[in-house]
Amino acid sequence: MLLCSFVPRGGAADGSKPGVVKGGKIFEIAGHPSIIELLRSGDDPSRARLSSEWLDLGSIKMLAPVPRPGKIVATIVNTQGMLGGDDVGLDRPRLDMKAPSAVIGPEEEIKAPRAGVRPEVELAAIVGKRMSKATESEAEEAIAGYTVLNDVTAPADSRDDAYEAYRRDKATGQIRKTTLRGPLFRSKNHDTFCPMGPWIATPDENEDWTNLRMTTKFGAFVVQDGSTSEYLFGPARIASYVSQFLTLEAGDVVSCGSVGWTREALGRLDPTEFVLPARSDVLELEIQGVGKLRNPVTFA
Repeated sequence: MLLCSFVPRGGAADGSKPGVVKGGKIFEIAGHPSIIELLRSGDDPSRARLSSEWLDLGSIKMLAPVPRPGKIVATIVNTQGMLGGDDVGLDRPRLDMKAPSAVIGPEEEIKAPRAGVRPEVELAAIVGKRMSKATESEAEEAIAGYTVLNDVTAPADSRDDAYEAYRRDKATGQIRKTTLRGPLFRSKNHDTFCPMGPWIATPDENEDWTNLRMTTKFGAFVVQDGSTSEYLFGPARIASYVSQFLTLEAGDVVSCGSVGWTREALGRLDPTEFVLPARSDVLELEIQGVGKLRNPVTFA
């Protein structure tokens, strides 16, 4: 089942309606004002009452499936490739957050700063019901479905936000001046830096979510080509971990991190240094069995 948020072509985004996509047609879900209210109601989306009339995809504007999530928890360095070698590993996820106000939908414009942006294709789980201190199996049951999330990042911001401070040297035990990596918050939270969509694919859409191809293209340039099989921690594991200290609620988003940087894209760079060529073009992110997310990019 594919759940979406939409408005009639030319309509205001604050008038979003919930719908189901079937065979290239949109059927509005009756009785619920929005996807997030449907999730919060606890009603089974598969039993939702649909309008008898349908709309053609060309007559509507697709929004982010959850246009304003309660919170967005983003996983970082969740593949061996992002860690950079087989001699390092993680015993638990590492996390960051993205601002709900940064969310945009399909075909909306990403506004890139002059210093450049890095796109990151990620499988994002949409929380379907409240979870606190959930086991991994409980977290899996609480996931309403999955969407494509682009964790757009401006790497220059993190470099610019680095700072010097006095800290204890682990090797010598002495306190000395050192340069610390800048926080990721500014680099990941410019307006328009969280495209999501085009819809929510419910868990029954794929028999196996652990081996889905994930790609990013910028025009004809292939930036990423990988798979969900690269994830060190899957969505249920991440959501369970987060719920041990932060209650997750219906409509929240838990994104699993990025994968599959191509040799053509990176060259001698490591993934944290890559930025797109500074030209206006279209980003196309696709996850097999989930959907394709397209957004034009313009540079300041």
